[in-house]
Amino acid sequence: MTDRESFWTAYKELDARYGTYTDDSYEYQVHLSRTERAPIHRWLYYQEGYSWALVARMLNHLNINSKALVFDPFAGSGTTLLVAKEAGNKSIGFEINPFGAFVARTKTLNYSDRDLKELKKFEIPEWKPMTNVYDKYELKIVGNLFDRHKLEKIEALQEKIRRVENEKTRDLLFTALLSILENVSNYRKGGNGLKRKRVNRNLDVFMEFKTKTEQIYNDLVDRPLGTEPIIINDSCLNIGEHNIDNIGISIFSPPYANCFDPFEVYKIELWIGEFVSSYDDLRGKRRKALASNLNADLKREVGMAHRTELLDALLAFLSREELWDKRIPRMLDIYFHDMLDLLSSLYSRTKNNGFCVIVVGNSAYGKLAIPTDILLAQMGEKAGFDVKEITIARTNETSSQQHAKLGRYTEYLRESLVVLQK
Repeated sequence: MTDRESFWTAYKELDARYGTYTDDSYEYQVHLSRTERAPIHRWLYYQEGYSWALVARMLNHLNINSKALVFDPFAGSGTTLLVAKEAGNKSIGFEINPFGAFVARTKTLNYSDRDLKELKKFEIPEWKPMTNVYDKYELKIVGNLFDRHKLEKIEALQEKIRRVENEKTRDLLFTALLSILENVSNYRKGGNGLKRKRVNRNLDVFMEFKTKTEQIYNDLVDRPLGTEPIIINDSCLNIGEHNIDNIGISIFSPPYANCFDPFEVYKIELWIGEFVSSYDDLRGKRRKALASNLNADLKREVGMAHRTELLDALLAFLSREELWDKRIPRMLDIYFHDMLDLLSSLYSRTKNNGFCVIVVGNSAYGKLAIPTDILLAQMGEKAGFDVKEITIARTNETSSQQHAKLGRYTEYLRESLVVLQK
């Protein structure tokens, strides 16, 4: 494979080998849009999330019983873990983003009547103008993110929440505050970061907070208790440092190899929630994450065990292309190295006949689509798994400019489920 057209044949041959097929019924389950109205799941929009219905469907599709350990190495805001809890399964999740790990933990705990009564009786604090409210944050754009009176109300809520003695109630209140930050901000999540809102509804911080706490209360009152998941705020690449074994099924969506930085997308929540306090702190967290973007540690040395004929050819082709950043081939190389590292760790910790379900989207660089789903199937085989199926959930829409650049390769801009079995 030395030219662009030769990859088409290779992609089609590998799709045929893996029996890749399309199932449109997954289309609205591989992301949150249109499906996230369920109690607890609806508390907060997590951009990289998938639907709770997808997790429930895979547990049923693969005949996973309630005794199986469910694992999610990229837990996000806890969708997989919450569904596992509700199905009666024990579960463990890793999440490197401290904001996501906190929300996942809060969503999956059991709460007593006392916890919820204290949540319901929490009173909105008095709003008073504050001196130099912006000076608290090292974040340079904080003045653009929030009008002064809104940040003052956020600070007033934070201060009163900190004084709540009941830890579980305190965490629920803080989750309510985190979940409204984007709504009341002048910016929204968009692409690889934040974009100024075209239409700002100028929502009131206190009213939004009150509405959210009422929603949280209503979702939790009289809810059955279950086995609380174990949630680890760490990179899943450090799984060897934790005692995890006998996994029945792993269900997860890794960061896509599309250069989107998840720490950038959650800048509002990370800084206002005080999960990061400095740019050095933020850089340190980025460098520990999976190499899916150009802010990751791209200087570390990796071996060649993850290389396949297809990956070798893609990296060689891209290194000759004029890309918007010459580090992209390096990023992709380390990305698939990291994914093989993870899948090898999962294989050794998965029970015989256990499964690994990966929800992933493909990307494009230069004039070529990168078939991440196929490449992850190959990484799975290298780790020891059998590829049970690759199911295409949807093909992503593309701009006319991108379509002209990619041509028929737009067919491979798709989101898929890669199902591996030990």
